[in-house]
Amino acid sequence: MVALVDLGFSKDAVYEIIVCTYNQDGTSNAAPMGVVMQDFQHVLLTIYNSATTLKNLQIHRLATLNLTGDIDIFFQTALKDISLPMDWFKKSDKIGAPQLKQADATIDVTVQDFVPLDNQRTIVISKVQQITALTCYPQSYCRAKFAVLEAIIHATRVKAFINIEKEQAYVAKLVDLIQNCAEVVNRSAPHSHYAKLMIDLQKKIDTWGKR
Repeated sequence: MVALVDLGFSKDAVYEIIVCTYNQDGTSNAAPMGVVMQDFQHVLLTIYNSATTLKNLQIHRLATLNLTGDIDIFFQTALKDISLPMDWFKKSDKIGAPQLKQADATIDVTVQDFVPLDNQRTIVISKVQQITALTCYPQSYCRAKFAVLEAIIHATRVKAFINIEKEQAYVAKLVDLIQNCAEVVNRSAPHSHYAKLMIDLQKKIDTWGKR
């Protein structure tokens, strides 16, 4: 049986995955989030209280955690302006939750508890029910790919706080970090798909600031 450690998880580190849940209307939702391994059988998700994913978990208490090296999936699920294609998903054969067809590995979890962290976030304690993993070739390392992922994570926070007056210093810091990521991409892969994603990301941020 595949275990969390087989997928590279260790305690006290945050790993970026795609959380898939069912919405109230039965459609599938996907959102990138950080997950922490609490022990070999439990993982922790820290989720903003306003997030659709948290609302879905409170209703259904089921989710799949999807691991993928496809940066386009992170981009589309983090900054979705339109509904995600339904053919991206299939139902887990273990629990009543959707999973990504394109995932390299899927972790089926059931929610055990919700612990308020502060006024904005909740920790979701989940138990691993099943792990399914593909056998994949190792991937060569390109700094641009991971810089784009870092920029996407920062951008989700920009989107959440850009129109809140008291958060403008934080937003400015995030924008600077995104610019640093763009510079890494331009140095390591200037004419690549990663560069195009960074351009698209920065255009999206410009539109958020004009609301």
